[in-house]
Amino acid sequence: MGALARVALVALACVARTRGVAGDLAVRDFAAVGDAWRFQGAASNASTSDAVATEVLRITPARANAAGSAFAATKQLVVGGFVADFAFTVASPPDVEIPCEGVDHQPATCSRRGGDGFAFVVQNSDERALGGGGGELGYGGIPNAVAVEFDTYHDAHSMDPYHNHVAVMTRGAKAPALASHTASLGSTVDVPNLSDGERHFVRVTYNPNFVVEDVAHKSFKSGSYLLDVMRDYEHGLGSLKVFVDDVSTPALTVPINLDAFLDLDNGRAWVGFTASTGRSMQNHDVWSLTFRERLDGGLDPAPTT
Repeated sequence: MGALARVALVALACVARTRGVAGDLAVRDFAAVGDAWRFQGAASNASTSDAVATEVLRITPARANAAGSAFAATKQLVVGGFVADFAFTVASPPDVEIPCEGVDHQPATCSRRGGDGFAFVVQNSDERALGGGGGELGYGGIPNAVAVEFDTYHDAHSMDPYHNHVAVMTRGAKAPALASHTASLGSTVDVPNLSDGERHFVRVTYNPNFVVEDVAHKSFKSGSYLLDVMRDYEHGLGSLKVFVDDVSTPALTVPINLDAFLDLDNGRAWVGFTASTGRSMQNHDVWSLTFRERLDGGLDPAPTT
């Protein structure tokens, strides 16, 4: 694990102990979630070989053609902004044979990577929502959703920019999500190897307010599909940022307004994870999650009652 990732994980542990903010969601051991989470498909708890006896959320095991999802049963307030922090590992066990990606399928020129990746999803469709497998990453097909995908396998038909990338995907409230970059608000390949088996830290922040400086940042991307989502649009745009290991600089920033793009439930939606495998497979594990609601881009200081 890199130094930046270690620092980020310490920060995450400190945040997870702070439960005094209204609407906070904090999970450090998925063995203890009980009925507070809804598992679907291949998703389950799984024990780890970590020195500390905890259970992770295994969104999918290293099994071919699997898809899984897990969403917190209580909807979270997302309309005013949020900060979501989570740690994950993605890896193929040593005894799992990974198919060759090489065009000529010769061992000398073969690239072998586990598939297919996972996503952090905000959706107001169903607490047990689950999309398609393979390149759909478990979220493709879920209506009324926004997905931050962590894709580890190149799917040409999805127009993936690279086999290791992060992207924000949505088709708004009017159509089911599509794990194709024709429905991408922005993507980046400037991220660490997501499937190296190391524990990585991610921070996803949403601010409904427009910040001029965000547009000038090197991480800012705006896909052409944004114009389709914004038809008949009469709202301002905020920003969603994705940090990977380095919490000081976003890897990706995209323009978005969740209140306008999605059909929310009084500003609330389900939050959670999806993942899938195809011919190539790997474990997709989430170790911890904290979700903090914000009001107008600032942390909500109201105590829990």
